[in-house]
Amino acid sequence: MRFSVKYLPTTLFSLKDSNATNSGAKSLFLPSPYAIKMAILNQAITVGGEFERLSSNNSKQFKFIRDTKINYYIEDGSYFSTNNSFVKILKPAREGGGFIQTVSFREYLYLSSPLEVIFEVDIEEQAQYLKNYLHRINYFGKRGCFFQFVEYIDSPAEANVVEFNAENIGFGLLQGYDDFEANAKFENANIFTSANAKRVQKVLVLPVIQINSSKGYCVYKKK
Repeated sequence: MRFSVKYLPTTLFSLKDSNATNSGAKSLFLPSPYAIKMAILNQAITVGGEFERLSSNNSKQFKFIRDTKINYYIEDGSYFSTNNSFVKILKPAREGGGFIQTVSFREYLYLSSPLEVIFEVDIEEQAQYLKNYLHRINYFGKRGCFFQFVEYIDSPAEANVVEFNAENIGFGLLQGYDDFEANAKFENANIFTSANAKRVQKVLVLPVIQINSSKGYCVYKKK
């Protein structure tokens, strides 16, 4: 079963690659499957009060979220503008404890069109569970990168962001996107436990080309 959700970005978007350092990081162009699933978990806990069910052994609800396949459709004529910024951040002090202030590089993206996220699920119950919370999500990536829910689409178009295949290379921008590992448990997503996060990264090809750039920005367009 497939359905999609459209979100309209209302602010600039930023989500650094999980392999990037804290002092310098380019942004992904899209919320990763991992970030989207964490946003669903957040809504299920804070709005749905489902912490007990999600954290139980062999949780059906957690599997609904973890096992969902996520793809993307970028509208024709969409623009992505990356803005290079230097921001002040806090990092742990090497001596004496506490934190010190330093400068870090970040990218913030302007997305000109709504983002369509395509969900592939196994059963109707799984789709209905996700739809309980998807329309409640209001940000992805860094806190403050707001998105507005637009609509559900029951018959979405085929995804045009595809996984990189060395035997069938096409044009586009390559970026690494994280997702949950197939055997991840709730404790691996819970930052208040000592369990390590279980992520798998896939390289995706975004159907965009660079059309303009300068020292402070780059503009990409969907072809």
